[in-house]
Order: sequence, then structure tokens, then C-alpha cells
Amino acid sequence: MKEHSQRIYAGIASGKEVDDCYHGGKSWDTSKFNFEIRDSLVVADVLDSPFPPCPEALEVLREQLERCCQESPPTQCEELIETVAIVRDVNAKHVAVSSGSSSLIFSFFPQLLNKDSSVLVLSPMYGEYSHILTNVIGCHMTNFVLLQENGFQIDADDLVEKSRQHDAVIFVNPNSPTGVYCKEMGEIVRRIQDESVSLTRCKMIWVDETYIDYMPNVQSLEPMVATTPSLIVCKSMSKCYALSGLRVAYAVSQKMTELRQFIPPWAVSLPGQLAAVAALRNPKYYRQQYNIIHQQREELSQLLEQEKFTVLPGVANFLLTFLPEHTHYTSALFIEACKDKGVFLRDAQNMGATLTNKAVRFAIHSEENNARIVQCVKEVLS
Repeated sequence: MKEHSQRIYAGIASGKEVDDCYHGGKSWDTSKFNFEIRDSLVVADVLDSPFPPCPEALEVLREQLERCCQESPPTQCEELIETVAIVRDVNAKHVAVSSGSSSLIFSFFPQLLNKDSSVLVLSPMYGEYSHILTNVIGCHMTNFVLLQENGFQIDADDLVEKSRQHDAVIFVNPNSPTGVYCKEMGEIVRRIQDESVSLTRCKMIWVDETYIDYMPNVQSLEPMVATTPSLIVCKSMSKCYALSGLRVAYAVSQKMTELRQFIPPWAVSLPGQLAAVAALRNPKYYRQQYNIIHQQREELSQLLEQEKFTVLPGVANFLLTFLPEHTHYTSALFIEACKDKGVFLRDAQNMGATLTNKAVRFAIHSEENNARIVQCVKEVLS
């Protein structure tokens, strides 16, 4: 991290601002902490779950609210780690938790990579990864470009070949913002690691599975960790468990024995730990919510297509779309026009080199809010 510190001090001396990764959440600029104003908005630029946490999570928070404010949580999140291990059938020694997936990324990547590292990432993909690789670590980053004409699908053979030529690779599966799930990911990981014919340069395979729980009957790569030393599987609990405000995530890897020391004590708050444990123990409730999300996603997709949007099929709680060809709007202008009507959407053009200035991502909401989104779209485009 010496080089990073030098860059920070150089930036301070020159007065230059350090760039942050662009995220959604601009609605807070409008509402502040006035929740009456916030209730009047449709916040669809971030992928927070539109459903509440499971009743068991809410119950324990209500019962222990005063304690949650007063008491320090378990220092190393021991019970949460044990619950992850039991529910996911992994070794507890291979589990680390922290306050969201971004916290895990910022804790681990500077320990695993340096400025000389060569890293392959998908493009388009969640922007926090390219931000930390280029602006924090300053390493060599290569984009594995996914094309719209191919449905943003991965060419497995090409990806394996290029991955083996890099020190590390980073995947998000299902991918955001494309909404594409790669069912070959386990085989891709195996082939990158395979040295039966030739040596691989790749020593770190990071797979972000934040949205995988939305998909029924799909196997996580977590069990592969036991036999794949280079594999790290990251899971945010924000999107699938409706815990965005509590900030909880975990990662699974054989490397955790060394990496845990870089996570500070009390990394997850007491309410975060309590709610996460309850959520992990109640999968039936969440499967029911995911089924509703799938239905709402299909309905919103059809309504947007009726407005002449190009809509990519998704698998989670969002849709990547492209504005109608006939409109004069760019995505940036369209987003601003919708914001003026209290509807916040995500301008997706900065999430990948192949995304044009017509790319807009919609988060899936309740039927009522989805109707408000469509009505806003109609008014703006008219």
C-alpha cells in the first residue's frame, strides 16, 4: 500500500480530488432524512430489495432495539460466521464477514494485488471493481468486453484463455447491469485453475454472487472453495435479503486464514449480525419474495417494450434497457427528466465500454411503484 499512500499525499499536496466510484442513491440528495419526502419518491436507481426482511429479522430488531443501540456486537461476528458455514455447508474457517461487499473488496484487494498485478474484469460489470483496481491499487486492468449483439453472454473458451494469462480475474455472476447468468462459471473456474497440460498465471479468481439467490435451483460456487485455493466467492446480503441499510456481506475462500486480519473488529453492527443470522435461517420466506420479483420483472419488461424500449431479459431484481430509437433523449437527459418527476433510475452508460448513451437500468419494485415508473416514462417520452 506504500504506492497508494504516496498517491494520496501527492493528491493532497496538489489539491487534486480523489475520484469516487459512481453509484446510484442520488435520491438522498433530494430527500435528505425527511422520510415524508422520501415516501413520495420511487427509488429505482439502486437495487435495494422492494420487499422487507423476513419477519424473524424484524422481530429480533424490535425486541432488542435498545440493546442494538447500546451494546457492542460480537467482536469477530462469530455466530454470524458459524451460521453462514452451516447454511451454506462450508468450513467456518473459510468464511469472513464485513459491512457490505464493498468493505470486503477494499479490505482484501490491496492485500491480494499490487500495482504490478495484471487483472482481467468483465465489461460491463459492477463499477466498484474497476474503481479500486485503477484508482486505489493502480494495477494493470484488462476489460473482457461483452457485446450487446451477443446478449452480453460470455465466450467461455476465450475467457479461460485470457484469464490464464492474468494474475487475477473478477466475475460477477449473475452479472450487473446486464442481468446475464453464466451457467458455465464453475467449469470456467476449473479450467482457469487446471494445470494438467500447462501452468496458469492466474492465482486469484474472485466471483461475486450477490444476485445468485434470486435464481431457483442454481448451485453457488461456494462448495468449490474447499478444492480450489485460488477461488474467492463474495456474497452481499443487501440485495437478496433486504438488508441494504444494515450493511452485511460475507466471502468464502481458503485464503481467509490470512485475510481475516485485515477486517477490523466489530465490522458488522449488532443489528446487522442479528438480522443476517435470522435471514439466513429463513430461506422459505425469501424464495416466496423472489417469485414475486420474477413476476414483477416480467410485467415491467412487457410494459417497457410497449414503450419501444429494448429490454434485456434479466434474472434478478433489475432490467437493463436501451431507450427507444426514435427518442432524442440520451440516458443522462432521460434520467434527469424522470428525477424531476420523483422517479430515480440508473444511467448505465458508465458501467461498461460497450454500453451506449441510451442505456438505462431499472430496479424492480412493487406493482404500484412499477406502474409509477411506467407512467413517468410515458410522460417524459411524450
